[in-house]
Amino acid sequence: MSVRSWLFVPGDSERKLIKSLGNPADALILDLEDAVSDDRQTIAREMTGDFLINNSDRSRQKIWVRINPLDHEFALFDLAAVMPGVPDGIVLPKVYSAIEVNRLADFLSALEAREGLGIGSTKILSVAT
Repeated sequence: MSVRSWLFVPGDSERKLIKSLGNPADALILDLEDAVSDDRQTIAREMTGDFLINNSDRSRQKIWVRINPLDHEFALFDLAAVMPGVPDGIVLPKVYSAIEVNRLADFLSALEAREGLGIGSTKILSVAT
């Protein structure tokens, strides 16, 4: 399935998460970064993780997660919370070099092993600013 259209959905809005499933976008990006205030990060991680687990059929719509930047204290918590739900990919914002993308790949490999997934099965989309 090729991805032609993406819809960003705040990870802490139950109403928007539910509504997104009826959207014709090829892929959803569940946002844990800009769309979520710091005081709602824990709630957003829980809701996003549950959403991924409860929507495992990705034949019509892929589900990606935009985490916080790797230099932010929330990033590893984001990854640990969403990987049990097997996201199709991780969107890494505010990338300054390939070192960060490689570091994310290492983190994902460890979490994929923890979840019994194929190493390298989670795609990475980096957003350089």
